[in-house]
Amino acid sequence: MGFTRYWYRPRKLEAERFRTFADACQEVCAELADTLADAAFTGEEVRFDGNPGCETFLIERVSTRDRHGAPVFEFCKTAHLPYDTAVERCLRILQEHFPEVDIADPA
Repeated sequence: MGFTRYWYRPRKLEAERFRTFADACQEVCAELADTLADAAFTGEEVRFDGNPGCETFLIERVSTRDRHGAPVFEFCKTAHLPYDTAVERCLRILQEHFPEVDIADPA
C-alpha cells in the first residue's frame, strides 16, 4: 500500500471561500507545475494529477459523495511522489479556509 493523504470535510463548501481557496492553490501549484498534469483551479473544483499517471487529487466545492449529513471522507494516494508536495499544500490551504476540514495523518 502506498502513501495516502486522508481528510474529512463537509459535503458543501461555501462558494466565495472556495474560490479564494482555489486561487491560493493555483498560486502555490504554479511553482510545482512540472510535477502536475491536467490541473484545474475553478470555483467548483481543484484538481490535478501527478506526472506521470498518478492518482487524481480532487476537491469539489460540492462533493458527489453524500454521507447523509456526516462528514465526507476523501483521500488521495500519492505514493509520496513529487506532486505530493502540491497535495499537502492544497490540503493545508483547504483547512485554513475551512477550519471544519479535518486532515488525518498520512499513511
